[in-house]
Amino acid sequence: MPAGDVARATVAAVAELLAEVADDPRNAVLTLARVWTTLATGGIRSEDTAARWALPRLPAARRPVLTHALRLYRESDCAAEWWPVGLRQQAPDHAGHLAAGIAAAA
Repeated sequence: MPAGDVARATVAAVAELLAEVADDPRNAVLTLARVWTTLATGGIRSEDTAARWALPRLPAARRPVLTHALRLYRESDCAAEWWPVGLRQQAPDHAGHLAAGIAAAA
């Protein structure tokens, strides 16, 4: 698929991911990190690799949500996932920050 098509398809998914973050924060923030990574690097990576790429590019205060989502991705299934209330409440703001990174890379 041509790079422009990949970029358009990934950017088109951002609004839907932002709408889903309250119900499925793990998937939403990991996928947003993946979109950001794809646009910034031109490479398509796994959610795990994309999150590891994104983490050092985030301000320290923004890292806990993505760090927790990555831990859940690696260590638990969706049915057993648990979010501390504070982190879950931060997820929409964190997702918005990732969306801003996506917009800058697009």
